[in-house]
Amino acid sequence: MNPTLLRILIAVFFIAHGWIHFSLSYVPLPQPGAIHTPFWPSWWRDATDSDWLAAKIGLGQGTVRTIGWLLWAGTLAGFVLAGLGLLGLPLLKAIWQPLVMAGSLLSLVLLAFYWHPWLVMGAVLDLACLAGLWMNWPKALFTT
Repeated sequence: MNPTLLRILIAVFFIAHGWIHFSLSYVPLPQPGAIHTPFWPSWWRDATDSDWLAAKIGLGQGTVRTIGWLLWAGTLAGFVLAGLGLLGLPLLKAIWQPLVMAGSLLSLVLLAFYWHPWLVMGAVLDLACLAGLWMNWPKALFTT
């Protein structure tokens, strides 16, 4: 595959992965008796889930929400900025790798604290991002 096309596709993946995190803050809250859907805490709604690890370890509702949206915002920023850096945006071009690492690690913490079984693919994608960085794969991304 053409290295430029591969770079663009992976950059789009990073940006999309960040925006998917963003979208989970807008998932409608589960209604009593309905299927339990995944959602992140946010600053614009008071809802929390008693099943979240962040809630189970005894943190107050405000702390659970604040930690959640800080992790959410950091993950979103890390992945979107990494994608823009991979596309060659000045200032971000040189630091896309640390941004991917930060986005992936923040996402894994976010997933752990606010876990829902449907989110397993997000954890797999985060681990794949970290593995790709560690192995410098695909090589086309790591050559200039």
